[in-house]
Amino acid sequence: MLFTIAPALVALAVVILALFGDNGLLRRHQLRRQLYAVESEVQRLQTENQELRRRIELLQRSPEELERKAADKLLMAPPGSTIYRFPDAPPEKDPTAPTP
Repeated sequence: MLFTIAPALVALAVVILALFGDNGLLRRHQLRRQLYAVESEVQRLQTENQELRRRIELLQRSPEELERKAADKLLMAPPGSTIYRFPDAPPEKDPTAPTP
């Protein structure tokens, strides 16, 4: 009887280790999901870097673009120019909202 139970217990232990061990199927599935998430993030960052490189190149090649960015971000303008600032538009009212 011991000889019939022992192989079954060994087989059960092997199955449990294959599923739940440090390198088991569940752990591999979890690692694969993490890998896909990291690869997706890498792709997003590569796309963002490519866009930033394009913008840097545009600023390096075009003095007009550099001046425009400086005017927009830093409120800088060439001598003799006038900068006009307008307040932000108030948010539009929701026509379905009840009036106070």
